[in-house]
Amino acid sequence: MIGRPAARAIEEEGFCGAVHAPLPDWDESRVSDPDEEVVVAHNRDELRRLMWNYVGIVRTDKRLARARHRLALLRDEIHEYYANFKVSRDLLELRNLVDVASLIVDGARSRRESRGLHFSRDWPATLPKALPTVLSPEHVRNRNV
Repeated sequence: MIGRPAARAIEEEGFCGAVHAPLPDWDESRVSDPDEEVVVAHNRDELRRLMWNYVGIVRTDKRLARARHRLALLRDEIHEYYANFKVSRDLLELRNLVDVASLIVDGARSRRESRGLHFSRDWPATLPKALPTVLSPEHVRNRNV
């Protein structure tokens, strides 16, 4: 329901007024074939497990902090892999999954209540009024992950 208005706002106002420099062409001369695809598969499985165990239905602030830290390490590993091997569909998908997982964790960390199926042991009460969780582009840009 908000996708079209959001797209219109981006078209009209631009994305935070940012001016993006043109990207250089991808240089494959310094990368090799990804003979270590097992690393991508392992990281994807680790992402699945950490989201299930730390960011599942029952959450704590400590688990969310651990998840955020581990996601930062995964992002660093992906970046290093990205710089040294040819880009594959699986690698791009893993990068995107880590970005989405980070947004989920940031949203969960900003909540100070339990609501719906998401219960926080640190914040067991439900606020009188349900408020949306809003993550701004600036919030995402400034995170330490």
